[in-house]
Amino acid sequence: MRSIKYIKEIILVCVIATNVAGAEQYSAKLRYDSPIHYRPKVGSVADTIPFFRESRYGKYHIIYLRAGVGHVPWEHIVSNDLIHWDELPSAILPDGALDGPDGGDIGTGSVIEHDGTFHIFSTGINPRNKRGEQCIMHATSSDLVTWTKHPDHTFYADDITYKNAGFRDPYVFWNEEAKAFWMIFCAVDAKSGQWTQGVAESGDLVTWKQTEPLVYDPPATVAPECPDLFKIGDTWYLIYSVWYPKQKTGTTDVRFSKEIRGPYRPSPTPAIDTPLFYAAKRMFDGKRHVITGWIRDLGGSKDDGEPQFGGDQCMPREVYAGPNGQLYFRPVPEAVALFDHVVFSSAKNPALNKLPSSIATPDNYLFECKVQLEPGAEFAVAMRCSEKDNDSGYRLILRPRKQEAEIASSKFSHPRKVDIDYTKPVKIQAFVQGSIIECYLQDEYAFSCRTYDCRAGKLKMSVTGGGAKVTDISVKTHEALDR
Repeated sequence: MRSIKYIKEIILVCVIATNVAGAEQYSAKLRYDSPIHYRPKVGSVADTIPFFRESRYGKYHIIYLRAGVGHVPWEHIVSNDLIHWDELPSAILPDGALDGPDGGDIGTGSVIEHDGTFHIFSTGINPRNKRGEQCIMHATSSDLVTWTKHPDHTFYADDITYKNAGFRDPYVFWNEEAKAFWMIFCAVDAKSGQWTQGVAESGDLVTWKQTEPLVYDPPATVAPECPDLFKIGDTWYLIYSVWYPKQKTGTTDVRFSKEIRGPYRPSPTPAIDTPLFYAAKRMFDGKRHVITGWIRDLGGSKDDGEPQFGGDQCMPREVYAGPNGQLYFRPVPEAVALFDHVVFSSAKNPALNKLPSSIATPDNYLFECKVQLEPGAEFAVAMRCSEKDNDSGYRLILRPRKQEAEIASSKFSHPRKVDIDYTKPVKIQAFVQGSIIECYLQDEYAFSCRTYDCRAGKLKMSVTGGGAKVTDISVKTHEALDR
C-alpha cells in the first residue's frame, strides 16, 4: 500500500510540476518584453513628461507617473536612442504630511531649465488637504536627478479667475511674445463654472499671476488634462487629453490657433490615436518634436476588460505639421531600424502580393506594405488570425469612400476619420508586439490597440468592393529567429 501511495505521490508531483512549468511558460509569454514599449518591472507607466537635455546619463528624459504602486510617484528614465532606457532614481515622491499637498499622490506636470537650474512643476493631489484637493507644486535640481521640493512655492487656484477645484497639470514654457514664463493648466473657470485651459504668468518661476484662460472654440465640456502647447511655423498646437467617466473612455486631442491666446479649434482629425492611447506630451530635440504617451492596460488582461490607469509607454513618435491645423505622427526611425531581421518579403517572393493571402508569421514582428486601391475598394490587414475563425485576430481596415480607417476585433472597434490621398499607394506599418499593436498609415495617422486574447496566428490581407495592388510587403523581427 505504501508503495502504491508513493507512486501516486510521485505522479502527483510530476503533474503539478508539469502544470507549473506550463503556467510559467504561459506567464512568460504574457510578460513579453517589447523592445519598443518601456514598462517598469513593478507597476505601470502613466502620464509621461518628456524632456530633452544632454546629460551624463543620456539625452532623452522621460519622467512619468508610476501607477499600481500605491501613492503615485514621479519616476525617471533616460535614453540616447529613444529605445533603450536606463532607470534613474525617483524624481519626486508623495512624502509630505498626511494632510498636506504632497501627502497623497503627485499628478502630471512639466520640466523646464532656466539659467542652469531645472524646475519641476507638478500637481499635488490629496483629498485630506484642507486648502484644496489639488494644487501646483515646485521643485528644483542642478543635475536632473536630485530634486529639492519648495513647499513655500505651492499655490492654489485663486477662486477669482479659477475655482479651487480641478486645478492641475501645469505645463511651463517661455513665451517670447509676452517676455515671461507661461503656465497652462487644467482648471475650472470661476465665472462660468466651465472646464477651461487656465493660464498663469511669471518672471521668476516662483511667483505666478493667474490670468484669463485660453479661448476654446467650441468650449471644453470635460477636463482638458495634461496640456502641452507648442508652435510649428506660424501655428500654435495644443495637445490635451479628455476622459469621459460615464463612457469609460478618453482620447488625446489636438487644437490649433494662429494666436497664442486662441481661439483654439479642433484639428480636422482631433484625436491623435484610439482611446487606448492617453496623456501624451512631446519634447523638442533641436531637430524634431517627439511625443510619448501610454497605451492603456485593460482589466483582467482581456481585450474587452475595464480601462485601467496606466500601461506601457508607447513607441516614441515624431510629430510634424499637416495642412489646416492637422498634426501628423510617424514612428521614430530608431524604432523602425530596430527590426532588421527580414523573415520574408515580396522582393524575394512576389507571390506574397496576391490577394487574398494568408501568411504565417512570428508571434511578434513589424509588418510593412504599400497598397494602391481602386475607387470604392476597402482593404484589410488582419493580424494573429486563426485559420478556423474568420473573426479572430485584429484588423486594420481602410475605407477610402468614407475617408475612414479602423482597428478592430470581435471585442472592440476604433474607427477614425483620416484624410489620405488614395490615388497614390498608401504606406502601412504594423508593430505587433506582445499585447500591443501600433499601426501607422502613410506616416500620418496612428492606430493602437491591446491584443491580450490572441498572441499568435497568421497575417491575412483582403479587399472588397474593388481591386487592390499590394507591393513592398515585408515582415521583420528585432532578433534573428531560430530555424
